[in-house]
Amino acid sequence: MIDRHGLDGLNLQVVARELHVSAPSLYHHFKDKEEILTEVARRMMEEIGSEQEKWSDDWETRTIELSLATRRVMLRHPNASPLALRFFPRKVMLPAYERSLVDCPYAPEVRMVILEAVEKFTYGTSLFAAAAEAHHIPAMPEIDPAKFPNLAEALSLAPDNDERLHVEALKALLAGFRASFRPLTTTKRKH
Repeated sequence: MIDRHGLDGLNLQVVARELHVSAPSLYHHFKDKEEILTEVARRMMEEIGSEQEKWSDDWETRTIELSLATRRVMLRHPNASPLALRFFPRKVMLPAYERSLVDCPYAPEVRMVILEAVEKFTYGTSLFAAAAEAHHIPAMPEIDPAKFPNLAEALSLAPDNDERLHVEALKALLAGFRASFRPLTTTKRKH
């Protein structure tokens, strides 16, 4: 319903009508609209986890796969994507965080820095793209090369679609980790 009508079009009467029940019966399952929206955010996070049948065993490749899966889910549900910020279900994310850290190739003292950077990059770029989609506007407006020659040049040389741009930007972030933090040897990693 949020995908079709947006967040503003959602109320308990509409939900009840869609489910062919009376609005008061929803209160047996949810105490209010906020709880419904929290559940929508939780389900979006679960959808990310089921985006692929098999995730890569390589930490960097899997990080890219998860970032792309997040972006794709947010773009599939652009009207609901703001709920990922408003009701960010960290409890749902704990197993994903743990799995990511099990084979993270960096020392434990920098792992939260890495996790934070990847997560904020992923959600920031994904939600920005979803907001543009939800409002039917381009992520980047038309650029006047006379006014913005450097930006126009950068855009003309950038990857040819937003998903590839997302991947290349994430690869640059991952390269920064490799340059800044010395990876552990495989014998030092905890599994």
